[in-house]
Amino acid sequence: MMIKGLSVLILALAATGASAQTGPIGTLQCTGKSVTIRMSIIKPGQLALFKKAVADHQAWYAKNNNGTKVAYVRLTQRGAGGTLSYDDSAAMTVVTYDSKPQPKHDDGYAAFVKEYQDSSTVKDEHRGCMG
Repeated sequence: MMIKGLSVLILALAATGASAQTGPIGTLQCTGKSVTIRMSIIKPGQLALFKKAVADHQAWYAKNNNGTKVAYVRLTQRGAGGTLSYDDSAAMTVVTYDSKPQPKHDDGYAAFVKEYQDSSTVKDEHRGCMG
């Protein structure tokens, strides 16, 4: 079910890409948008800090005049009888990179990375090219 949800997310994001950009993914060339998708397990009671990490991550790119976008994806789960609810024990982030070079890591970068580390554990990470 997670793979199906991830596939739907990737297709939805691909449909929203306004213009093609070229950028590297390691030694591969991307003719769309380079992305990183992470599935994180949220530590008990740390969802608010995780959301703050996402907001601070996005703010760091904006402060550095970089158009990279960081999105928080709230996950759902099916309970007894098929009832759908939000799962606050896990989340995904989707980072869609600007074609500009990444900003130099600084104290602001270290701060949001620490927030992620204090609030979650990355379970899975995928990098790819959308488009």
